[in-house]
Amino acid sequence: MKIRAALVAFLLALMAVPVAHVQERAQGGERRMQMMFKDITLTAAQKTKVDSIIAHYRAEMGPMNQGTRPDSAAMAHRRTLMQKQTADIRAQLTREQQPVFDRNLEGMKNERQRRQGGQ
Repeated sequence: MKIRAALVAFLLALMAVPVAHVQERAQGGERRMQMMFKDITLTAAQKTKVDSIIAHYRAEMGPMNQGTRPDSAAMAHRRTLMQKQTADIRAQLTREQQPVFDRNLEGMKNERQRRQGGQ
């Protein structure tokens, strides 16, 4: 009976890993958006358009297969889509918001390089 209980606990723990990973990715995307829009207040109309842009590109990118690294072509495709998404989002901003957005993106890029050891 102890073995059965241990097996059930183990299986439940295994099932929780993908859920935790999905939640972690969602939080990562949310953090990215917070960083992109730091010191920018979007109007309701802008927020609606930005949400629509994000949903559009998320659907185009499709899900990433967990546990397998995408090939270089798939990574290049995702990078291209992310660049288009960023450009589309930037186009929704006012002239006053765009320089702040650009600084936020530059700060994110610098932070990523710092974490990767200056590569």
